[in-house]
Amino acid sequence: MLDCDKHDYVEIVCLYRYPLRLILNNGKALSGTAVDTRYNASHQECLLLSHNGTEQLLPLSEIRSLEVTVDNPHLQQLIF
Repeated sequence: MLDCDKHDYVEIVCLYRYPLRLILNNGKALSGTAVDTRYNASHQECLLLSHNGTEQLLPLSEIRSLEVTVDNPHLQQLIF
């Protein structure tokens, strides 16, 4: 389960549609724009990431770190 303060930051990156670089627990790196949070068919809370016209749901439990790739007043990096 995600801490409330970390969940708030996930909501902020979606609200402002920040471009992100994500590192997953398996070591894979992904980049894209944060769009929203949603639940998948397995009832896992996910980050909806948009990249090159496609959208992908990533369970928050599979994300190791999140880095905002533009200057902003809210956050630069979040470690899960």
